[in-house]
Amino acid sequence: MKYALLPILFILVLSACQGEPETCPAGDIGAAGDCAPAPSGNPALLGQDLPDVDGQDIIIEGARGFVAAPRQPGEYPGVIMIHEWWGLNDNIKEMAKILAKEGYTVFAIDLYDGEVAADSAKARELSSRVRSNPEGAIASMQAAARYLREERQAEKLASLGWCFGGGQSLQLALNEELDATVIYYGQLTNDTEQLQNIEWPVLGIFGEEDAGIPVASVNSFASALDSLGVKNEMHIYPGVGHAFANPSGSGYAPAETQDAWGKTLAFLDAHLRKAALAAAPAAPAASARTFTLSGKNFRYMMGGEENPTLRVRQGELVRIELDVVEGMHDWVADEFQAATERVRAGNSTFVEFTADKLGTFEYYCSVGSHRQMGMAGKLIVE
Repeated sequence: MKYALLPILFILVLSACQGEPETCPAGDIGAAGDCAPAPSGNPALLGQDLPDVDGQDIIIEGARGFVAAPRQPGEYPGVIMIHEWWGLNDNIKEMAKILAKEGYTVFAIDLYDGEVAADSAKARELSSRVRSNPEGAIASMQAAARYLREERQAEKLASLGWCFGGGQSLQLALNEELDATVIYYGQLTNDTEQLQNIEWPVLGIFGEEDAGIPVASVNSFASALDSLGVKNEMHIYPGVGHAFANPSGSGYAPAETQDAWGKTLAFLDAHLRKAALAAAPAAPAASARTFTLSGKNFRYMMGGEENPTLRVRQGELVRIELDVVEGMHDWVADEFQAATERVRAGNSTFVEFTADKLGTFEYYCSVGSHRQMGMAGKLIVE
């Protein structure tokens, strides 16, 4: 997949989380609610008992932030949460823990290098710093993605952000393979050349009266995704404006906030947790002859052997389990009309078929030019 930075998002307009001119410093654009003091908690969502969730500040190579996860050991889907233009404050950390309670490992990224804004002037300064270096912000979010995949074994991964963070959620989607993307009233694009990098569902949450993110731009974004075959859900709440989920703003809408959060949880559940369960290999039939292969560096590996020869008996039920270590792979045997799903590194799949033909056959990887690069082996039915 080809990835492309989207610096145009950072120069077209100032972040939509920068307030209206009549209530904020001159030159700001957005909703008056964004000029209120930085939020300390969302009363429509907070106040929950979270004894089963751990949270801690974290610094890793290339990124810093706050990680929240269920206290019960396990491998959970990952979510990269991106803060508003205020920075990684207590509100975002609370939201990370609330989401973690639902069964996720949440990396609330800090794109301000430890600084938090207490007023709109500081928020504008910090967000402008990110806009002037979009590559740095994307690199930090990618580092968080690597951490969730490699250190927390997150097989499924999503991004989620509000306002400034909503735009950053889209930025990450344009530059990193994910499984789901959530955008709360963030800056959008309808450039299909850029959006073609997205191959997973997108959820958008917007306000009908948002002057910074008008309904027309949301519809244009959705149309562009539709033209590319990208599944998307755009929810535009009537009668509310930008940052309606910000509890300290004058435009705060608790009922809409609660509804939007419910839609967010349902979306993540469908595309992270339930999708992971659906992709997990089912138990093989008792009589199946099972082979477990690893896809790595344009070849299949089994027991240290490259592209191993698989021998079965005619009439046997054969099960191929494929764990992908690197790249994007599948397993195909044309003569038996058998093919696994295409899966990327860190994921697995399987296929079962009956070896009802005698002879020596080829199995191969059909993704890209892997077959021509030698990623093929023999299937012998005796």
